[in-house]
Amino acid sequence: MDVITWFVPPSVLDDPRKTTRHRGIAKSLLVISLVTSLICFGYVFVRVNLSAAEYALFAVAICTPTLGALLIRATGDITLGLVTTNIGGILIVAVWAFLTGGVRSVALPVFLANIALLSTFGNVAILLVMGGTLMTALVFLYLATSLGWLPASFIPDSATPGLMLTSMLGSVGLVVLAGVVVARERAIAKAHLLAAQYAAEQSSRAKSVFLASMSHEFRTPLGAILGFAELLHSNAAKPLDPEQLTSVGHIYNAGQYLLGLVTQVLEMSRIEAGELKVNMEPVRVGQIIASCLPMIELEARKRGIALVDECGARAGWVVWADLILVKQVILNLLSNAVKFNRDGGTVTISCNPAGADYLRIGIADTGVGVARGKMGELFEPFVRLGAETGTIRGAGLGLVIAKRLTERMRGRIGYEATEGVGSAFWVELPLATAHAARIGPLI
Repeated sequence: MDVITWFVPPSVLDDPRKTTRHRGIAKSLLVISLVTSLICFGYVFVRVNLSAAEYALFAVAICTPTLGALLIRATGDITLGLVTTNIGGILIVAVWAFLTGGVRSVALPVFLANIALLSTFGNVAILLVMGGTLMTALVFLYLATSLGWLPASFIPDSATPGLMLTSMLGSVGLVVLAGVVVARERAIAKAHLLAAQYAAEQSSRAKSVFLASMSHEFRTPLGAILGFAELLHSNAAKPLDPEQLTSVGHIYNAGQYLLGLVTQVLEMSRIEAGELKVNMEPVRVGQIIASCLPMIELEARKRGIALVDECGARAGWVVWADLILVKQVILNLLSNAVKFNRDGGTVTISCNPAGADYLRIGIADTGVGVARGKMGELFEPFVRLGAETGTIRGAGLGLVIAKRLTERMRGRIGYEATEGVGSAFWVELPLATAHAARIGPLI
């Protein structure tokens, strides 16, 4: 273990990102101690003999940053260590200035170095607090100078130019060296982040490939199970008795449910892997609705749910979309509207302008609505509304897929819901006429 790593709190050594940040701060604090030592040598060179007060101030100034690094190592709290160190630094420079000329002191340039160093750590709260403390110290020094509170300076006028130069050079050295240290550590941290991002992307690709592969593997035997179930159910040569027919029906329904889950996972993996192809074209709204309603009508009829189409003349409007994908989105929303509805409820489809360039297709239900605590999770993967009651089944991917598909078509999706009253989901798609105006006549 090198010296710098020793200043890193043992509790964060297993985290490369935190270790890098702690190393950068430890290096900066130790550099401050080193440069302060060099400033001390400069003062000795210019003045030859320093007073006991000056030696004491330099000793405290050299030790304070190192003590701050030790405090951070002991507590693991960067904010505590930096605040303590910088307040100590401001007090030391303020005392030094008070003893050597007040607001005209050769020590004042070190104030600027102190505040400049703070800005490199990227903590706004610390910067504001220390900035306020520094301004308070400067105002006090101004008042002390104006009102004659200062003791006689132990720095002779003949040494003032040389000491001012030394102070300025030391301040520049503090800022530059500490800034270089922080920049290097940030570059290392950025490299760690890029490596972690690359690893995460590789892992995501591997996951998508795995899911796609396994989904295909599942679909084949599921297709066989469903096929044989249908054969058993419709075998006229050897008809089944009622109990057997019921059992085969359960097999078929469970297989269809599992096939739906596998299809959703496969669709999600295709979207995440970037393998989804989008074929944008002019699509008549009525064509979308007319093909989706019959697919959901049987399920709605079983529960006495009325399907109401209020699009009217706007069903003749033409949007710019992928016909297959937009049907999948609308069918998903219709399916949810029926699934989460009350028996005997209503599902209403509407079409309304959304600004000058978009058409909004809305699907409203009279169901249970959405709990206030769940509203922020609607479009999150694997979030299943109703799962807490055990009444709703699914993978929790339907709305996520609908959102991704809508966005791929440069559309927008959203909802309005009231718990216990119902929900209204909507999809906004660009009008074909607006698209044509942007790119020229449609071909």
